[in-house]
Amino acid sequence: MRLRTAAFATVALAALAGPATAGTGLYLGLGVGWDGQNDMRVDQFSPPPATGTVTSNDGVIVAGTVGFKLPTFPIRLEFESGYDWHKINQFTSGDTTFGAGGHANIASELINAVYDFPVAPGFNIYGGAGLGAGHVWFAPYIASTGDQIAHVDHWGFMWQGIGGASFEVEPDADIFVDYRYRDASARMTTFTPVFGPVGSHSITENVIMAGVRFYMFPPEGEMAPEGGPPPPNPYYNQPPPPPPPPEYNAPMNNGATSGGATSGGAGGPQ
Repeated sequence: MRLRTAAFATVALAALAGPATAGTGLYLGLGVGWDGQNDMRVDQFSPPPATGTVTSNDGVIVAGTVGFKLPTFPIRLEFESGYDWHKINQFTSGDTTFGAGGHANIASELINAVYDFPVAPGFNIYGGAGLGAGHVWFAPYIASTGDQIAHVDHWGFMWQGIGGASFEVEPDADIFVDYRYRDASARMTTFTPVFGPVGSHSITENVIMAGVRFYMFPPEGEMAPEGGPPPPNPYYNQPPPPPPPPEYNAPMNNGATSGGATSGGAGGPQ
C-alpha cells in the first residue's frame, strides 16, 4: 500500500512538474536576513602559546544582486554585493571567559552561479555557489581593560554555498528564501601590546535570507517584430493562436447554366 501511494504521489508530482514560469533575462534582486557567525579562533604565539575563541552576537545581512537567467537553460549568473555586521560579546581562552567588545563585520563582492530545479509551475528549488572577495573588519578587545585581542582590516578570498526555493508572484517577479554557508578569509597575524603576536583564522557564517527578484526585460529574440503581432507569452509557454479558417467563396453563376432548360422551356415547339 505504501509503495502504491508513493507511486501515485510520484505520478502526480511529475504531472505538475514542468518548466517553471519565472521570468528570464536580466534581473535585479534584494535580500535581507539573519546571520549567525561561528566562533572565531585566535592563536597567541608568544610563550606560553594559547588558543582562544571569540564569540559574536547574531547579526543582520543585506545583499543586492544584478543577474541574468538564461532563457533556454535553468542557470542564473549574478553579481552579489552584501554586508553584515556583528557585535563581539565574549572571549574564551582555556577555561577562562572574558567579556569582550568590538565588531566582526564583512563586506562581500561575489559572483554566483545557481541552478534552478523546476518543481511545479511557478515554483523552483535551487542550489549553487559563489566566489569572490570579502573585506573583514575584525577588532575584538577585552571589555574590562580595553586590551586588544586581534585586529584584521583587509580584503581576502571568500566563498559561499547556496540552497533555497523561489516562487513566482508576477510574471516578472519572484520571491525567494535560502540558506547560505559563507567563509571569509580573516587569516592575519597582528602584534598586540598585551598578547604579543596573535593569528586569526577565517570567519564562517550561517545565513537565512529572504528577498525578491525583478526581471527587467524579456530574453533577446522574443521581442515582437516591427509592425507584427506580439510573440506568445514566454512565461506561460502558451502556443501561438491557430490560423484563421479559410474563407468560403460561393460558386459564380454563368450564362450556360442559367440559359438552359428554363429559357428553352418557353421557346419549345408551337
